[in-house]
Amino acid sequence: MSLNVLMPADIRFPLPRANGVQIVKTAAALARAGTHTTLLVRQSDPRTTDEILELYGLKPEPQLEVRRLPVSHRTGSYALPRLAFLARTTAAAVAGRRAAIVYTRDLQLADLLLGLTAFAHGPVAYEAHAVEALLYAERGALYGTGEKPNPRKARRLAKRERRVWKGAAAFVTTTAGIRDSLTTAFGSREHVHVIPNGCDVAEDRRFIAPDRSAARVVYAGQLYPWKGVDVLVEAMLRVPEARLVILGGIESEADLPRIRERVGALGLSDRIEMLGTVPQARVAEELARASVICVPFLKSVMTERHTSPIKLFEALAAGRPIVATDLPSTREVLRDGETARLVPPGEPAALAAAVQGLLADREAAERLARAAWEDAPRYSWDARAKAILAAIEEVL
Repeated sequence: MSLNVLMPADIRFPLPRANGVQIVKTAAALARAGTHTTLLVRQSDPRTTDEILELYGLKPEPQLEVRRLPVSHRTGSYALPRLAFLARTTAAAVAGRRAAIVYTRDLQLADLLLGLTAFAHGPVAYEAHAVEALLYAERGALYGTGEKPNPRKARRLAKRERRVWKGAAAFVTTTAGIRDSLTTAFGSREHVHVIPNGCDVAEDRRFIAPDRSAARVVYAGQLYPWKGVDVLVEAMLRVPEARLVILGGIESEADLPRIRERVGALGLSDRIEMLGTVPQARVAEELARASVICVPFLKSVMTERHTSPIKLFEALAAGRPIVATDLPSTREVLRDGETARLVPPGEPAALAAAVQGLLADREAAERLARAAWEDAPRYSWDARAKAILAAIEEVL
């Protein structure tokens, strides 16, 4: 009898952001690994489940069940649909089989389920993508909103994190930095596993050296201030021989016009393409065409130790030379001079010099690209699912 995994995720389906991709890809990989995985999401799109899975580059999996809960996402109030999702998910968990395990990255939901000790909803495993109390304290600066943290909410988040850290049957963190921060804050515990995010790795893949005739720099991801795209745009002033392609950004948010304005102010509109949000298959195509892929995060409490970006792993899988910010979280994945060139955060001149160096030294660029490509299978979604299942089986 296969293991039953219930994965609640309060997201629209589909959700083009990284967290939506990560949740759906993880659920599909768990199903491919032989578990019966039930993904609980919001009903937010008229298309069939199979049609939406195709947007993620996924085929229907016999062991994957996507349950789309009728929770409105169009209301102006966040609280009511959120409460409805929590209530429906809790009911689904309580009604589930005793053998099932609930696996979620929703801190509030994990805390809620852990408090329902009288109900047989099965053990709870929590996956942490940040130390939520620290992320909340930095949110205004990270996302450029100017939001000031509320001390009472910060304390409430910390207490919730402590309860989940102490009570979850298994605890997964996407970086060692998250694990260490939580251990420092709340003490040590058993059954903690560091499992990074992942990427698609084709079975029939083969390495193709970067195009020697191009000078094409590619960035893929959102355009929030902490992502460092502003620094990358400024760095392009020092790399006149190259063209920059930026994939990402949402029209309804302030970041896309902010970067467009910066590009125009620097007189770089003829050398910088901003393609906005594109289908995942297009992202893979653009990464494959890159001469250099840049991951230019700024330094903050979160980025320094707590971020595990999907686009970084996709850059590995693309088999292209990578220039990334030198941070402890980056060094958990990349090795300077072996699989990437690492540069100080927030320094356009250093970023430009590394890009120019790889554009000029084709041999070094190919060596880094090949080493990155060879590392990618360690971070495939299927490898991630196997590690998660090992963590689950350890506590069952």
